[in-house]
Amino acid sequence: MGRRLPKNFLGKFKYGSHFHEIDVKAGVRMKKPLLFIIVGVMFFLTACGSGTQGSLFKDGIAEFINNNYEFQDVVASQTNKDNFSEVFIAENKSIDEVANELQQHQSPDEVSNKNNNKQVLVYPDLFVILTADENNNENTLIEVADYQFVRDNFSPDFFDGLLVLWILDEILDVDDWGKKRKNKCYQNNDDCYQGYGSSGGSYKWSKGTPSVRGGTSSVRGGGPGTGK
Repeated sequence: MGRRLPKNFLGKFKYGSHFHEIDVKAGVRMKKPLLFIIVGVMFFLTACGSGTQGSLFKDGIAEFINNNYEFQDVVASQTNKDNFSEVFIAENKSIDEVANELQQHQSPDEVSNKNNNKQVLVYPDLFVILTADENNNENTLIEVADYQFVRDNFSPDFFDGLLVLWILDEILDVDDWGKKRKNKCYQNNDDCYQGYGSSGGSYKWSKGTPSVRGGTSSVRGGGPGTGK
């Protein structure tokens, strides 16, 4: 029969290659460095599980835009009535200022050059397109569109000077997307969206049905910023 340990016995035992202290009252006490590592890993995993991709302890980029800029409009896809881009306005802010705010909140996968008063930030599953407001050059328009909307609607010419076509092919996961879209645009230019500032309310596809404008909350519920 084993010997009973004293009530306040404090000793060490070996487990693997490490020695650990043992206290009858407190049980095994792990070395502090090991404890800190375990707590740190658990904290990191918890943050990853509750946060959004690429942004710990913050909303995703779509939520950030929705919460910080004024909603302006929606543009319906020509191929899927349930898919659309959302347009916001940043009053009294330049493209550079808005691009900086967005990148401080969440780093994009791709950042284009600024060209012809346009700039594109590419996030996981989303394009964020910044253009100067033609009605007020003190403001910036922010268009948020998912990859499918860009794939199905945008003219490749819109991205001239912003993103080269082979990068767009990779992002949109379509071989020769630019070439295929150019051919379709050549057949009927009305099928190719040139961005909110250029196409505006006149954007129509070949069937003659205009894009959705003045969307309600029910319309907004299924777009790029779903969950707002």
